[in-house]
Amino acid sequence: MSRVRRSAYRQPVTPKGLEAIEKGTLSWFDTEMYSNLNTEVLEEYLDHKNRRESFQRSHFSWGKLLIVVVLVGLPFTIISQYIALKIGLVTGGAFYVSYLVGMALRWKPSQVNIASGSATATDRTVTGFVFTFPAIYLLAYSSQYVMSDGNPLIPPGIIESSNIVPLAMVASFFASIMGMMYFIIFRRLWQVEDPLPAPGFQAFVKLLDISNHLSAGGVKQAVRSIKLVFKSFLAMFIFAVFRDFPVGKDQTPILTKLMNAIGLSDIYSHGRIHTPYMHPSWTHISYEFTGIGFAIGWFLRSKASLIVAGGSFVTWFFIIPLSVWMDVPIYIPILEKYADSGYISTHILPIGNNELAQYIPYASPAFGAAQGIAKIIAIGAILGGGTTALIKMLPTFRTVITDITKTGGAQKKEWVPGKGWYEWPTQHIFIVVGVAFVLISLAFWLFGGFPLISSLAFSALLVILTFMLGAIAVKISGEVGTTPVSGTSFLTLLMLFGVFTLISIVQPFPGGKSQIVLMALVGTTVFGSAISLSSEIMWDFKAGLYAGTRPMHLIKGESVAILVGTPAAALAAAFFAKMLSEGTLPLEAPQAHAFAVFVQILAGGKVMFSLFFLGVFIGFFVEMLTGMGTAFGLGMYLPLQYTLMMVTGGAARDLWEKRWLNRKATRENWTEDKKTLKLLDSYMLMTGLYIAEAIIGTLLAVYLVIS
Repeated sequence: MSRVRRSAYRQPVTPKGLEAIEKGTLSWFDTEMYSNLNTEVLEEYLDHKNRRESFQRSHFSWGKLLIVVVLVGLPFTIISQYIALKIGLVTGGAFYVSYLVGMALRWKPSQVNIASGSATATDRTVTGFVFTFPAIYLLAYSSQYVMSDGNPLIPPGIIESSNIVPLAMVASFFASIMGMMYFIIFRRLWQVEDPLPAPGFQAFVKLLDISNHLSAGGVKQAVRSIKLVFKSFLAMFIFAVFRDFPVGKDQTPILTKLMNAIGLSDIYSHGRIHTPYMHPSWTHISYEFTGIGFAIGWFLRSKASLIVAGGSFVTWFFIIPLSVWMDVPIYIPILEKYADSGYISTHILPIGNNELAQYIPYASPAFGAAQGIAKIIAIGAILGGGTTALIKMLPTFRTVITDITKTGGAQKKEWVPGKGWYEWPTQHIFIVVGVAFVLISLAFWLFGGFPLISSLAFSALLVILTFMLGAIAVKISGEVGTTPVSGTSFLTLLMLFGVFTLISIVQPFPGGKSQIVLMALVGTTVFGSAISLSSEIMWDFKAGLYAGTRPMHLIKGESVAILVGTPAAALAAAFFAKMLSEGTLPLEAPQAHAFAVFVQILAGGKVMFSLFFLGVFIGFFVEMLTGMGTAFGLGMYLPLQYTLMMVTGGAARDLWEKRWLNRKATRENWTEDKKTLKLLDSYMLMTGLYIAEAIIGTLLAVYLVIS
C-alpha cells in the first residue's frame, strides 16, 4: 500500500467540483474551476483534458507572436533594466501590456497566453544582466570599490580583452533555453502532481477569462470584470503617482513634499514609514503600502504570508539586534588601506563626513548588520531550505525522470498518438545541455582567453546549477510569488568562485584573481537570467493549464523571445553599467552594489562561513517543520516593509472572508457558485493593484530617461 503524499499547499476539492470532474463536464473558466484551484485533482483532470482537446483549442500564430515580442517585449528590455537599476525590482509591465493588446484585438485565450508569455520572456532576459552584470563595471571603474591597495579588483583592460559582452550574450541564451527546457520536468512536479499555489496566478487566469468572453462575444461579463480591475487600478495608480512621481524643480514626489512640510521627514522616505535613521539603533521597522505586496498577500492568505514574514521578523527582531548587541564586526575591504583590519564595529555607524563615508554608506548599526551579517545567514537559509525540499522530493523526481528516460516514441507522455507533441520533446533537454556545454566551453576558452579546464568547469557548473538552484528558485516562486534571483545568485557566485580558485592551483588563470572574479560574475549573470526564465514560464504554464494552452506552443514562443531579447538585454546592460560605474547615471542599483561588496569580501577571503552554515541549519529546520523553508529563507532576505505588506494582504483576506463573505453568504443563503463569484470579484480588484505599480514604474522610467 503506497503512502499518501502530503502537501503544505493542496486544497480540498469541493463536492460539486468532484462530481463535475467525475462526469467530465467541468470545463475551462467554469465557476467550479475557480472553486477548486490548486487541488491537484483539478490540475490532473485539466492536464488530461488538455492532452485530448488542446490541439483544437490552442492556436499558435507567428504574426501575433512577433507583434508582442517586437512591439512590447523589446522596449521592456530597456525599460525594465532602468527600473531595476532605479528601485531594485524587475517590474511586470510587459505582461499586462501584452494582455491589453490581445484583448483589444480579441485574440483567443490561448493566443493571449502564448503572446503574453513570449513578451514577458523577452523582458525577463534582462534579470541577470541588471542584477549582477553591472557589478563587473563597478569593480573596474568605480572608485568606491577599490581594494586595500587602492587598485580596482578588475582592471578595466581585462573587460575589453575578454569579450565579456558577447560571451555573456551567448552563454545567457543557451542557459535560458536550458532553464526553460528543465521546466518540462518541473511542470509535472509542481503544477500537476503536487501543485504549488503560485499566488497571483489567479490574476492571469482572470485576464484570460476576460479575453475568452471578448473573443466569444460575451462582452457584458468582460466589461464587468474590466470595471473591477479599473477601479482598483485607478486608485493604486493615483496613490503611486503621489508617492513616486517627481515634480517641480527639486524633482520630489508630492507625498514626500507633504510629509516634509508637516515635519515627518525623519520617519518617511521613498514611500515608506520607518523608524528614524539618524539615531543609532538596534533595528529598523518600516512599512510601505505596495499594491503588488498586498495582492500577493491576499492570494497567499495569512498563514503562508506569516511564514514568509516570519523570516523577516527573525532577521530584524532577533539576528540584527543580537548582532549589534554582541558587536559582531562587518568587513569592508577598503578599510585595510587605512587600518590594520578591514573589520569595523557596527557601533561606529553611521560614519561622519570624512573620506571613508563614501565606502561605508550604512545609516545605522542595524543597516550595517543587515548587510554584513543577516543577508549572509539568509542566503544560507535559502540554500538549506531549498536543498532539504529537493531531497524530500527525490521520490517524485525519480518517478518523473524514470518516465522521461525509460519511455520512447509514442509511449512518451508529451506525445499524443494521432495528434502530435503536447509538450516539447523531453529528449531535447539532453541535446540542449550537450550543445550548451560544448559551445560555451569553446567560446570562453577560444574567445575569452580563459583556461580550458576552467571553461569546461564553467559549462558543467552552469548545467548543474541551472537545474538544482533553478528548481529551488521555481519552488520559492511558486510558494510566495517572488523569484529569489539575488539569493540564489549569491550562492552561484560563491560556488563558481570556490571552484575556479581550486582549479587555478592546477591551471593558473593568466589574469590571476581578477580573471577568476570576472568569470564568476559572468557565470552568475548568466545563471540569473536562466532561473528568471525558468520561473517566468512557470506562470505561463500555470495559466495555460487553466486556459487549455498546449505547453508545446508556450515553449516555442518563449524560445523565440529568448533569441530576440538576449542580445538587446546584453547590449543595454553594457551601456547602463558603464554609465553607472562612471557616475553619469545616478541610480541606486542595489543588487549590483551588493554583488560588488560580496565579491570584495570573497576576494579578501573574509566570508564568515559560520554565519552561512547557521542559515543552512535554519532553512533545514523550518523546511522540516513547515514545508516552507525556502519561503522562510526568502523572508529573511526581503525588506521588512515588503513582507509586512504581504501579511497585511493575507490578514485582510481572512478578515474579509470571515466577517463579510461567509456571514453574508449564510444570511442570504447564497449558492456555492455565487460565493465563488464574489471571491473572484476580489481577485479582479487584486489584479488592478498588481498591475498598477508595474505601469507607474514603467511610466516613471520613461519620464526619467526623457528628462
